[in-house]
Amino acid sequence: MGTDKRLDAYYKLIDLLIKKGIRKKDPTYYAEAFNYLERARARAFLDSLELSKVVFNESISQELRYQEIEIMNEISNLYTKLLNPELSGEQKQQILQKLDAADQKLEALKREIRINYPAYANLRYPEFVTASLVQKKIIPADTLVIAYLLSPDSSYAFAMTNKSLKVYSISSLSEIRQKTKEYLGRLTDPSNVDFSLGYDLSKILIEPALGGSKIKRIVIIPDDILHFLPFETLRMGKDGNGSWLIENYSLSYAPSLTSLKEIIERKTGQKQRPKKMLLAVGDPSFKLNGDADLTNGVTLKSFYEPGVDINLERLRFSLQEVDKIATYFPKKKAEILLAENASEENLKNHKLDDFRIVHFATHCLIDDKKPARSSIVLRLDPDPQEDGLLQTREIFNLKFNADLVTLSACQTAYGTLIKGEGIEGLSRAFFYAGASSLILSLWPINDQATSQLMDRFYYYLKSRYSVEKALQKAKLELINSGTLSHPYYWGGFIADGHTTKAVVAASSFVWIFVVSGGAVGALLFIWLRNGRNGYAKTFRRARPNA
Repeated sequence: MGTDKRLDAYYKLIDLLIKKGIRKKDPTYYAEAFNYLERARARAFLDSLELSKVVFNESISQELRYQEIEIMNEISNLYTKLLNPELSGEQKQQILQKLDAADQKLEALKREIRINYPAYANLRYPEFVTASLVQKKIIPADTLVIAYLLSPDSSYAFAMTNKSLKVYSISSLSEIRQKTKEYLGRLTDPSNVDFSLGYDLSKILIEPALGGSKIKRIVIIPDDILHFLPFETLRMGKDGNGSWLIENYSLSYAPSLTSLKEIIERKTGQKQRPKKMLLAVGDPSFKLNGDADLTNGVTLKSFYEPGVDINLERLRFSLQEVDKIATYFPKKKAEILLAENASEENLKNHKLDDFRIVHFATHCLIDDKKPARSSIVLRLDPDPQEDGLLQTREIFNLKFNADLVTLSACQTAYGTLIKGEGIEGLSRAFFYAGASSLILSLWPINDQATSQLMDRFYYYLKSRYSVEKALQKAKLELINSGTLSHPYYWGGFIADGHTTKAVVAASSFVWIFVVSGGAVGALLFIWLRNGRNGYAKTFRRARPNA
């Protein structure tokens, strides 16, 4: 699975069915092509979701579980040693060799579990969705789903409502990559005022699918470089001078419709509901070599890329962000972990499936070569029980029951791009662990602007808006603020997964108090130009090569 050879077979079959449908003027061929697209795209993601059910609902042998824990602890200890900035090159190389050996042991153990654990062998995977099933049971009347297929030979978009299915050809893969890369550069440059490329991309990717006046929301199933494009920032209007797409529609993203169906059904089938509303983690402290708390940040030697330093600046506004978010929930229903308490040990010692919302406001380290090592940075100190890096491999072993996990950090939507299957990284791990929806970022974010965006997002979330609608309204406030109207400040955050649910129920509002809803621009003063820049690969490295 995941090989180009397997996917090429699917892609050629899809192309054949579409061309046959055009030649015979028979839309049933389009539906069949969509069915094969779902099969090609959903397999690896469904493997993760289904295996999570086994982990949570079946008893694995204690011997194998203890072996897994021991290897995990070994890996954490090795990462703790790598954090030491005084390591010599030879010492670092020795630790990295031990780390690779431990990774290999962990992979071997996983293979042994798959072979010897009967529940894995007897696992029954859910059926892939078909076009007719999607239209009857998954797509509401106000929703347009657009699924993209990009390949060197032919590229298509499937536009589906609950009553129609349309397929249209789009530009070549090379052209879409070139235009998207250039447009991302403009979006992330606060001094840029030319967004005409957003109109060009809109004409290629979106406009052929639009038509019904009833459409209020769009679900994007991206492919290839489109995984890195926030469709909210596309332009509606001649020469790119019209409105942003987000001003006309709320948007969300999903790995596939089969995966989205599985996420929704998994949540619906759970009997236990979270007892608390919010667990928020932010502003972790950094102590190394016995030094006092480094309030201005810390520089580490990178174990992600030789010769590169990791600069972890203190995120001063993450403290304000977490404190403000917590005020929207009853004190008995919310818990915050800050500074010394924002540790990996503390987080893992919590009953995480007791929280409806989990929010992280900190740094993120992205390894796009070994996605299992991508991490959320928590408290760092010289002698912890844990290394302070909540890695993707560890998130897979956590148990969430959250309607929403917010990753308020740099490039949390990034990871390894697997052809035809999407991003392997933090997002897949959190879905696996039990999250229903995610808020993710696509580029290095501005600390202060993000704090403001998250404040307004949670304001609307507690006002009973759905996840995607609350994010849309928060973005519209920034767009209309003047000060933060550039898409650099609001365009990077996207909603992924089951985003149509109102996370905060009506019964939670007996405690509502007056919250200022004034214009965002009036609340802001001197803006930090330095983003929430934990170590992350540059766009040029993180994106697929053209």
